[in-house]
Amino acid sequence: MKKPIWITAVLLLIAPARAEWGTAEWIGYTNDTRTGSSAERLVHPKRMKEPESRRVYVSPLLRKGFTVDKPVRSASVKVCGLGLHELYLNGERVGDQVLVPAPTSYDRRSFYTVYDVTEHLLQGNNALGLWLGNGFYGQDFAFAAPRLLYGAPRAKLLLTVEYTDGSRMEVLSDLTWKAAQSPIVFDNLYAGETYDARNEIPCWSEPGFDDAAWNPVEQMGPPTDTVLKQELEPIRKMRAVQPVSAWAADNGDWILDLGENMAGWIELNLDEPRGTEIELRFAELLMPGRKAIDTASTGVHATGVEQRDIYICKGGGETWEPRFTYHGFRYVQIKGLSKKPDLDDFTGWFVHTDLKRTGSFECSEPRINTYYEVSLRTIEGNLHGLLSDCPHRERCAWLGDMHVTAETINMNYAANNLWRKHVKDFKTVLGVEKTVAQHYPEGQQPEKDPRSPPNIACGKRLCGQARPDWGMAVVLIPWFNWLYYGDQETVEDAWPMMTDYMEFLAETTVHNHLIKEGYAYGDWCPPGGKDMIDTPPQLSASILYYRSNILMAHMAKLLGKQGEVKPYLERAERIKAAINRKYFNPEDNHYGSQTGTAMALTAGLAPDGKEMAVAAGLNHLIIEKGGYTTGIMGHRHLYTALNDHGFEETTAMLWQKTDFPGLAYMTETHELTTWPEVNSLWIEGERYSGQSFNHPMQSGFAVTFHESICGIRPNPDFPGYERFVLKPCFQPGLEWAKAEYESPKGKISSHWKRRGDNVVWRVAVPKNSSARVELPAGVLVNGKTVGADGLNLAAGEWNLDVSR
Repeated sequence: MKKPIWITAVLLLIAPARAEWGTAEWIGYTNDTRTGSSAERLVHPKRMKEPESRRVYVSPLLRKGFTVDKPVRSASVKVCGLGLHELYLNGERVGDQVLVPAPTSYDRRSFYTVYDVTEHLLQGNNALGLWLGNGFYGQDFAFAAPRLLYGAPRAKLLLTVEYTDGSRMEVLSDLTWKAAQSPIVFDNLYAGETYDARNEIPCWSEPGFDDAAWNPVEQMGPPTDTVLKQELEPIRKMRAVQPVSAWAADNGDWILDLGENMAGWIELNLDEPRGTEIELRFAELLMPGRKAIDTASTGVHATGVEQRDIYICKGGGETWEPRFTYHGFRYVQIKGLSKKPDLDDFTGWFVHTDLKRTGSFECSEPRINTYYEVSLRTIEGNLHGLLSDCPHRERCAWLGDMHVTAETINMNYAANNLWRKHVKDFKTVLGVEKTVAQHYPEGQQPEKDPRSPPNIACGKRLCGQARPDWGMAVVLIPWFNWLYYGDQETVEDAWPMMTDYMEFLAETTVHNHLIKEGYAYGDWCPPGGKDMIDTPPQLSASILYYRSNILMAHMAKLLGKQGEVKPYLERAERIKAAINRKYFNPEDNHYGSQTGTAMALTAGLAPDGKEMAVAAGLNHLIIEKGGYTTGIMGHRHLYTALNDHGFEETTAMLWQKTDFPGLAYMTETHELTTWPEVNSLWIEGERYSGQSFNHPMQSGFAVTFHESICGIRPNPDFPGYERFVLKPCFQPGLEWAKAEYESPKGKISSHWKRRGDNVVWRVAVPKNSSARVELPAGVLVNGKTVGADGLNLAAGEWNLDVSR
């Protein structure tokens, strides 16, 4: 019986990650034949007195003809094309992925992608094509920093054809390939792309194309000895966004409003004369008067470059979109059009890593629904093979941003592969230091240590040794992956790194059981900006240090490493005593700030018997300020800390606060994405102090909607939702709320609705799982008191009547 083709495809997916490449060579093409100013851009970093015109590496086309002379059972191509690549076969682009592969620290490891090309092959003559772009690999243009650079684009390829008679044929990248300059005359992730359609080479990847005038490829050095299959889901064009309006700028340009803040690019449909240059510049905000975009909103002062795509027309009707760049933007300023733009001729593409959506939330209050939607839109706009800090300025995987946002992501997406990648990113850059000492007190910069990662896992290559409150992602991210997805393997693989890092902290950054003063970033970006941080960085970092020790003890217990449990618990007790001795105010029952108090509550730091008093202290601090003052560390914990201790009315007040500082103030003046910080001055859509507005670090609080309002929480004793907790707060001001979550065990749902003085609560518990209901004392479920141990629910659907 003939083997079905799909079986071969599955076998390819489970093959060993480290590929066998045979005699395939790294090839590329650096011969720069570009002419004219279109191949150059201006870069103007702060340290340069005048802008400088510079080029980037060539974006080449590579091709190879070959013959298929028998019936084909299956065929696959594996490609490592750095920084970015597109694969073509017989004139057609293969796959729907974009911006391939995901970024890594390329000198430590790089990814290859497998393409099933069975249906693309022809009997007889065939042709393979590769189109290469710079990506992060060839990026030293933005920031004008040579240390960011890895090198010119290069690729390694292996086509394997299995014939129906059982024989095989291979086509490899070698020096018989041919190369030419592509129509892309400039490409940079930060600065954008220039495409000269007059230089297009029709049919370049088709069989029979005459490549006699093309040049031989060049043999390139290997970027690394470690080339692994990318397990992370690819980046795709996820959603089309149509412009909502267009108007004239003050210089004859046109401005498009996409209606939402997004990450991706614009697709053009044009009919302009040959040689017409169409320039698109991107920004999140407008200048006062709304007659020009504000490029400071997307980082020009940081990167030294504007986000800019340029298309040079070939004449006649034509359609184009960029290949090797993406932008963060809402507004597009267009130069070169001969008439007012027709909105139908422009399409925005929202582009991000294609993580499966697993969570949903909705309630009776539109404002809260907006907070949820804005938080997720921000996260999606920062998923591009990594979790970035923003999609325009730095585009880096900052460790602190990761761990404050991870639980929101985990409740809404199947992000297991993302975190597995990032944990391996941590491991590959341990001890790497690419900059001089920054931010530490003079003379107190810790020496580079092979046990510590940098502040950035990958992306922009410049960063310093991780501050402890950022570096503890080394512990938190593997744990979250186990807790939410049941991924014990990642913790086991990372355990040596985790234990080494905890010892590094104990030996180098701790004094009197607390993180040393001056060694932490602290509660980054509270309302009003970093100058408004009211929590000592030592306190917030030491709470994370306490929590990390508790989690290390817990994981050691679950892993059967009994000898490692006690030392972590003992260290945690010493940290707890030191925190309470220095920072706990026994008269006012708080830790001096909202962040310190909320983090202490959720970490279990309150002195024995004082937990409710500390919660009351937190409540007092909020009422006294008239709003929240937490940055990214505290905001993650604020609402759950209040709701878990009976202060739901204060949470309801915060949800509805429309003036500064309040979430509604942010979303109702700029209802698009989460800001890096809520600021008190704003004119709709217009320039505000050069600030950007798409930062997922401020979305960490959104886990509250699942874990607190609807009460769906993982059980730390049974990771992966083998058992879980239901602990809703039945938020005042809401008539109903509903959350769903596709856990590793199946769909969980929690849907409650008020009926008079009671609440009708419908719960679904998946097979092979069970839930423990936890409610405040005095609450009845179906007329019966819920004891201190909670109410256990087996798999199935439950209708519960909740009353007091």
